[in-house]
Order: sequence, then C-alpha cells, then structure tokens
Amino acid sequence: MIGTITLNPSVDICYHLDELKEGVNRCSNYGKTAGGKGINVSKVLKDLGCEVMALGLLGGDTGNFIERELKKISIHTHFTKIEEATRNCIAILNHEKQIEILESGPYIKDEESKKFIYEFSNLIKSKDINVLVASGSIPNGLEKNYYNKLIDMANKENIRFVVDTSGQALKEVIKGSPYLIKPNIDELQNLLDIKIQSEKELIKAMYRLKDYNIKMIVVSLGKDGCMAMYKGQIYKVSIPEVIGKNPVGSGDAMVAGMVKEIDKNSSYEEILRVGSTCGILNFINEKTGAIQICQFKNYYDKIKIQIIK
Repeated sequence: MIGTITLNPSVDICYHLDELKEGVNRCSNYGKTAGGKGINVSKVLKDLGCEVMALGLLGGDTGNFIERELKKISIHTHFTKIEEATRNCIAILNHEKQIEILESGPYIKDEESKKFIYEFSNLIKSKDINVLVASGSIPNGLEKNYYNKLIDMANKENIRFVVDTSGQALKEVIKGSPYLIKPNIDELQNLLDIKIQSEKELIKAMYRLKDYNIKMIVVSLGKDGCMAMYKGQIYKVSIPEVIGKNPVGSGDAMVAGMVKEIDKNSSYEEILRVGSTCGILNFINEKTGAIQICQFKNYYDKIKIQIIK
C-alpha cells in the first residue's frame, strides 16, 4: 500500500469561465472536490490501480466532505481530527489566465500535532505501507521542519519517503534526506537563492543538492518536461506538445506516477516516464487530480528521455 500525507488539505472549488471580467461573473461550469496536493496524489494513484491510504489532518464540515469524497472512490483514510475547519481553495480558469485563491487553513494545536505523530508512528510500524508521499504546505501551528520528523520515523522503518513542498518547508526537508523531492524551477531557485537561466545552470544547481543524500531529484519544467538527477546522472525528459484544459494538479499527478513506479522498484527511466505521462493526462483533463487511463499509452510512447551527463 502507498500512503499519502496531506497536512493542509482543502475543498477545491473550480470555476471555468469563457471570460473573466470585473464585477459580476456568472458561471454554470463549476465543481467542488476533495483537494490539497496529497489528496490529488491519492486520487491519481487510485486511477492507476494502486491501493492508497490517505493520512493527514481534517476538521469541520469541509473535512467531513473530503473524507466522504475519498471513501466514495475506495481510498482508505486515516485522518487525525482537528478542532478548526479544513480550508477552501478556489481556482478560476479561462482561456487566458488562471487565478487561485488559497485560504491559509486552520491553526494546528500542539496536542493535535502530537496526536498525528502518535497515530502515524503506529501506522507505519504495521508494515502495510511501502512508500509514503507528503505533499503541500505545512499548516499554521506546526514547525516548518515537521516533515523531517515524519521522514526520520519512516527511514527507521525502511519506508521510502517522497516530498513535494516549497518555501521554508522545502529548505528544511532537504536536511532530512527524503527519497525524492520534486521542486519546480521557481521553487529550486528559491531554495538555493539563485537565478537559473540555462540548462547548464540548472544542472549545476541540482549538483549543489548532492550532499543532502537525496536519492532522486526531479525538477519539473511545465511544458518543457523535467530535468532529474539520480546517482549523479542527469536525465532530460521531453514531453509532447498538448492542448491543456486544467494545469492545476498536474505536478501532483506526476508525483503519483513516480510513486507508483517507486513502489514497484522500477528503473529510474520508467519512474520518470510514467510520472511525466500522468502529469500530461491531468493537464488535458478538466478535473483536478484525475487522469483517464485509457489515454495512457498514447502519451507514454511520446515521452523522450536523454541522459546528458
């Protein structure tokens, strides 16, 4: 089983508009889903046929909505209950732009933090989970190095731990030596406090992370695919040009694809190929954190991987 961790989940509300104008905008194409980066990873893993256990922190009616939605699609849940309500996040999409409004979320009390650690510890000792993936921001009230506590506990149980986060949380995470990190180019620049303007500079930046004992580093580049490093080797992944419908959650779908193959002990090339395919499939789907598996092979065959150093 694969475990996903979402410490700051959300109810995602998405509005699709032909035209976004000042004042009143009426919308007939909208949806409400269980969201948050780790939740999106969970849903794509389920689309890929994996057994998934979703962990995290949930509170209030919004939290109850998320748990109900996950159970509808047969995702196992083991959330720690908190007093404050889980947040809402709003995405407004049209042909020209994407606007996101992200609530900061609840404040996590010390006893709630300790309860999650206790429940997490018991769960990973059961040996049912082989790979863990933690995605998204760390909510108010938790230390910025909170993921490191989970990584340390997982490492002691020989569970591979994948992290997709940003900002100060990412700066702390690399000190914990997770199995894989997946920053985008902006997050990598912020992490290292540099400006990356060429492929050569990107490779140099990735090599700066070698001393942190991170097994796999994948830098997502949007429509340009990704660059990755594994055992000192650099991989360049090129993807086909596609017409997208919804970019929200494509990075999460990529993580899901990679985690599925990590769980299977697949080759690094296969991890990157499947991850990139899943990112594309989310991008061409109107739903966030969703792929149509019937389209998988068509895009999988068009992914090109080049070892460049």
